[in-house]
Amino acid sequence: MRGGRRATPSFRLPADVTPAEYDVHLEPDLASGRFAGRVRIAVDVARPRATVTLHALDLEITDAVVLLGGRALVPRVVPRPREQALTLRLPQPISGRAILDLGFSGVLGRQLRGFYAVESEGRRYAFTQLEAADARRVFPCFDEPSFKARFRIAVTVTGEDAVLSNAPVESEERAGNKRTVRFAPTPPLSTYLLAVAVGPLEASAVRRLGATPIRVWHAPGKGHLTEFGLEAAVETLRRLEEYFAIPYPYGKLDLVAVPDFEAGAMENAGAVFFRETLLLLDPSTVSLQETKRAAEVIAHELAHMWYGDLVTMEWWDDLWLNEAFATWMAYRVVDDWRPDWRLWQSFEHDRAGALALDALSNTHPIYARVDDVAQATENFDVITYEKGAAVVRMIEHYLGPETFREGVRRYIDRHREGNAVAADLWSALEEASGRAVARVAETWIRRPGFPLVDLRPEGRGCARLRVRQQRFFADPRVPASRRRGRWPIPLVVKWGGGDGEIALRRFLVNGANGRVELDGERTPRWYFGNAGAGGFYRVRHDPKTTAALLAELPAALTAVERLALVGDQWALVRSGASTVESFLAVPNVLGDEPDADVLDGIAGPLSVLDDQVVDPGSLAQAALRSWIAEVFGPAFRAAGWSPRPAEPDADRLRRSSLLRLVGLIAEDRSVAEAARERLDRYLADRSALEPNLADPVVSLAARTGDETLYERYRGVVAGARTPQERRRFLLSLASFRDLGCIRRTLEAILAGEVPTQDVAFVLMRLFSNPAARESTWTFLTRNWAPLRERVPPLMISRLIESTPALREARYAREVARFFHAHPVPEAARALKQALELFRLNAELRRRAGRRLARWLAARSDGAGSPA
Repeated sequence: MRGGRRATPSFRLPADVTPAEYDVHLEPDLASGRFAGRVRIAVDVARPRATVTLHALDLEITDAVVLLGGRALVPRVVPRPREQALTLRLPQPISGRAILDLGFSGVLGRQLRGFYAVESEGRRYAFTQLEAADARRVFPCFDEPSFKARFRIAVTVTGEDAVLSNAPVESEERAGNKRTVRFAPTPPLSTYLLAVAVGPLEASAVRRLGATPIRVWHAPGKGHLTEFGLEAAVETLRRLEEYFAIPYPYGKLDLVAVPDFEAGAMENAGAVFFRETLLLLDPSTVSLQETKRAAEVIAHELAHMWYGDLVTMEWWDDLWLNEAFATWMAYRVVDDWRPDWRLWQSFEHDRAGALALDALSNTHPIYARVDDVAQATENFDVITYEKGAAVVRMIEHYLGPETFREGVRRYIDRHREGNAVAADLWSALEEASGRAVARVAETWIRRPGFPLVDLRPEGRGCARLRVRQQRFFADPRVPASRRRGRWPIPLVVKWGGGDGEIALRRFLVNGANGRVELDGERTPRWYFGNAGAGGFYRVRHDPKTTAALLAELPAALTAVERLALVGDQWALVRSGASTVESFLAVPNVLGDEPDADVLDGIAGPLSVLDDQVVDPGSLAQAALRSWIAEVFGPAFRAAGWSPRPAEPDADRLRRSSLLRLVGLIAEDRSVAEAARERLDRYLADRSALEPNLADPVVSLAARTGDETLYERYRGVVAGARTPQERRRFLLSLASFRDLGCIRRTLEAILAGEVPTQDVAFVLMRLFSNPAARESTWTFLTRNWAPLRERVPPLMISRLIESTPALREARYAREVARFFHAHPVPEAARALKQALELFRLNAELRRRAGRRLARWLAARSDGAGSPA
């Protein structure tokens, strides 16, 4: 035991046996659910040794031989299941170049990892998913990122099933009803980047970018949904080749829509796998948010072709090197392609999620030491991705875009087809810029948390601001001694002068206390301490400045800055640094807010107040909902349900955001009734509802729906016309508040009606449903063993993170006891974070509940809102 978690395998292979080339032959039998295979690995043995150890898990080794200079040595195979490995014990020591030749067999799994089986619409498939360390479930190998090697893959199948892998097809051979497809050798790759897909897949027409053929592969009958994926791939790849100044490094690019897939997508070199929802889109019915999300994920995975595949992290503690950069690059590329989508505003939601998690005591640094496979898996979170991307963005702003790109080009060119660590990137950036990058970057990468920046005018009639920084915690009880911390902060201050002009200035703040000089001689009317929302920190302005900012919205701040202001004000309330009334002043002045992202930013805190602070069914909850409807209802009624001719996308998104506020949070009865009427029309004719309203309308109607409507939803799921439609109605099955419907949804999970990829999402939606929470927790605890088999490793953390929706302290104790008795190593940190959030929500309820009730009562009494 260590740190309260059960010990997990921490086995690392010795560095003196290294693979150079693999020849892998797989023969999956989709009917029986099994596979067999053979692997020949050319290894270099640096010193004489009589044992060779490599990774293998859940495989039966049928035979083994070691070839050395024309001699065949028969080893004794010693399984090491605890270390997820096997050892070949040889009759004599070997050194130099040798060939390890092993036959093996295994089962096509159901947990969406390793080599796994999928059944969809009566058809059988097999796919691989090998990140972080599941290649060892497919064939014996050296399953660590640093052991890069060239691979020759061959797959034997029965019949005419399509077979895909990383490289182009080199040849095909037939023997009876069997067909062996051989692929060209790959460039050096880490094992987690290998890919195999088998099944009745169909391909789109080829689209080319230069010499690179690009195709979208999909299940039969979905070819009409491939056009957007092809367009996004071409536009993304063109921009990435220009950015890196290196052509796309693999022989072809296949984008594969997988019917059952755990992650959003996976950057297998040359054969990228996706959830269907993120690759197959119908432009006539898809929402703009779904389109933007698909574009961002496609760009993210293709950025990995250089940053992750061509140059790979040395070990999993530098996972952020892959994921943070790809996340940042995706937003940069798509924003360049479609600036009208204002994607950096969408990134602010991701930044806010990372700030919320990083404000917990149980956070972790971007660079997190990884000792075992479970730790590698739990680091796939918003700290690694979104906080990492925010820090990359800060460094780019600090150095300038052109200088930053020159440093990245040097880094990629210097380490291509090899491995790297963070210090290699800092070195290249310092060479390109002539500035001390490592000193700035290492603080942000290796230190958990982030600063709260306090800004105050130095005095009246003065253009100087005092700056103070300390570590920000969401927990008010954290002592001052733990809040000490200094970050090199790229502070960008924006202010409004007396002449109506708006100015901006950049500073690098290092100390705990300091001063910054603004231009001019007089105190500005207002100032904002995170211009462009580019910094990963929270800002606390003095009360007078906050009031001045609110008085001049939206003219003073851009939409992304208004969104950051909303987030900062709410974070100060959560941390006990400000009162709930101070936050309520923000939405009070944003009833006519023109931007959908800002409205969505407001919706998050208001939802927490409704769900976690006021008591369910109380007068305070009714008053809160009435106030929300009063603030945002007029704007929604003015927007109406139907778009105007040639209406801009921004207006369509705003209407959808207002509907969420007034319908889903305020639960306005007239809006719910109107939504139900429109649902009936939508079920009859998908063109009867503006696509951006589909999600809130389907979810809203489910809340008051009966078993008859529930059956109609199930029918849509079974015969859905697009992946997005299927997901929309499937998840909305969990929004029904009818107890009989809730019970049927839970039963459907165990019956296999819900695909493995969606089980965690349906359970999370049930936890968010006030009528379903208790029964969902009871169901989870009573059926943990079969559920554990149906929730893949990456998703188990997300499920545990959703348990604080249960609210009550007794449930916090139950969650702690249950997962102590049923430990989940890959979600150890997620459990700590969930228990911390249980406590913080309870503390917020005690601190803010009465004040909120008084504020609402004073308002309803006509006394106005207290300051």
